[in-house]
Amino acid sequence: MKSPGQKFLTAIIRMGRLGGAFSILFLLTSAVFPQAVPYARAFAKSAEEVEGALKDLQAYSGQKLPIVDGFVATGDKPLNQYERAFYQFSIDVLPGTGGGTIVRVIAKITAWYADKDPAKSGYQVLPSNGRLELDLLDRLEEKFGGKPAASLARSLSNSTISAPKPKLDLGGVPGIQNSSAASAAARSGGTTDELGSLRSNREAEEKRMRELSAELQSLQEVKKNQAHPLNLVVVKKPGTPMLAKPAEGARVLFNAAAEDEFEFIDAEGEWIHVQIFGPSRGYVRRNNLELPEFIASRLIATAAASGMEKAEAFRIVREEISPFPGDWEPLKGKGVKIFTVQPVSQNPKETGARAKVAFAGSLFHKFATENATPISGVEGVVVIFDSADGGIVGATLATLKQFTAGTLSFENFWKECYRDPPEAFQESRKP
Repeated sequence: MKSPGQKFLTAIIRMGRLGGAFSILFLLTSAVFPQAVPYARAFAKSAEEVEGALKDLQAYSGQKLPIVDGFVATGDKPLNQYERAFYQFSIDVLPGTGGGTIVRVIAKITAWYADKDPAKSGYQVLPSNGRLELDLLDRLEEKFGGKPAASLARSLSNSTISAPKPKLDLGGVPGIQNSSAASAAARSGGTTDELGSLRSNREAEEKRMRELSAELQSLQEVKKNQAHPLNLVVVKKPGTPMLAKPAEGARVLFNAAAEDEFEFIDAEGEWIHVQIFGPSRGYVRRNNLELPEFIASRLIATAAASGMEKAEAFRIVREEISPFPGDWEPLKGKGVKIFTVQPVSQNPKETGARAKVAFAGSLFHKFATENATPISGVEGVVVIFDSADGGIVGATLATLKQFTAGTLSFENFWKECYRDPPEAFQESRKP
């Protein structure tokens, strides 16, 4: 939705930050981690120095995980069905002995569970197996250039913190060393053994990293080939604010990252209302999003029908009632109202597939509202685009009536329409 060590985890963290629905997800679910196990370590540094080092390590920023296997405790569901994994640390900086500082860390992990039954799919909170926490503490220790002045056990003995008890036995995991083993190694002075062990661990980690990179590429290819939902809008640039209300100055829920996807709910002027997670909602400016073809076409058609926006990419050059010019069974041999249109603009971007869908939608809507009483001998409406890259689109009066009555969405209405050729009304997706 394996066992990398510190360097592999650092590489994962550098893969990029994820905002959007995952960032707000951690804010919404921060109270549901009673099973999380804290990991703590003492440092002979002031709280200010520790806080600065944590910020330099970007410890407070949520990060992506390519997979969950190797980072979470085994559960009752197959880990290979989790995707869009994301983690964020909950960090407590507490006073230690002798002017030192204790850092206590809990990793909160979420991922999308893709069940064969879509109704059972959704974001889930997963228990960390301690590897992320220990990696952060190791990197913090490394940043200070040495080992803690006091052992964890002595530092915790005079504090209110309980020594952490990992959910999993991590003693045999490459790249991870528990506190007692580390203390024993330090007391024995086994520097040479440690270097040899670290070298072996590094080679194992690099090998595993190559394997995981290949697996990640395979998963990305599978995801690329999956059908893309029609109702998802995509954030164009990083740092796009997600607001609580559709107004300037409204409270910012979080800043979305580039390519974050959200489910479209509705449009209010220049604002797009989206679903973040579960019952959580937010608003984004329309010009900060890439809208799928059907949603953009519906908004343009609705605006044109209400008089808020005019579809000027085409003009009507002829209207007539004639037999349907095709072999489509629902209208074959039947009389239809035909609109022949030509492009007004010479710019292909203004007369492309999206503009055709929008203009045809506005003509369908206009015909239905202006002809509430059926016209004798007319059982459908056809729009012919008279241009080099033109096409023909038609609809029966029955489906048109459902569309204008609001009982049929624009997406489903468009699926019921006749399109020849279909690609003339479909934008090619960017690779």
